[in-house]
Amino acid sequence: MKYYEILFDYENHEDIIICSSNELYGFEQYDVESGIRIEKWDDRITFTYDPNEGNRATDFLCNDLDWFLVSNRFRNIMESNNIEGIQYLNITVENQLNQKKLKGYSVLNICNLLDALDLEHSIYDEFEIDENEKVIFVKQRTLKSEVIKGNDIFKLKGDNFVNFVSEKVKNLIENNGLTGFDFSEVKII
Repeated sequence: MKYYEILFDYENHEDIIICSSNELYGFEQYDVESGIRIEKWDDRITFTYDPNEGNRATDFLCNDLDWFLVSNRFRNIMESNNIEGIQYLNITVENQLNQKKLKGYSVLNICNLLDALDLEHSIYDEFEIDENEKVIFVKQRTLKSEVIKGNDIFKLKGDNFVNFVSEKVKNLIENNGLTGFDFSEVKII
């Protein structure tokens, strides 16, 4: 099976809604990126958009926090196909000019954290911060097939900002006409 990095579709961005976060009610930007299930979420978290800058709603909304904001269409398709290891956290999306709500969006919290990066076959740069600490910037990831097998959506341990999906999820998104998504195939060994 093939696997893909799932991305926002910047190629078809004309007139799309781009959201900005408001009050996060005690949550930090990276709480959702950590790959840990969130037990106490505040449903008051709101994102706003300016319809003069874009008013076309997509199933994956671009936003200033780089959170994975998805529509109920996405949610229903994933749930009806038993895609596991994810959590939906309700949010409000609001037109900042008239406060009209764009219903049916949530943050997709991916809770499958896998130790699947094959550094030996990946392309990366290594930077030494000091004699005790190094940072790795991965340009092209290679994933271990035996670790990701059976997982349809996941993040990598130590690289929580990149989301991966199986060919099954990619096909569900494309075959159901969900908008706002793009994919980049990842090497698997």
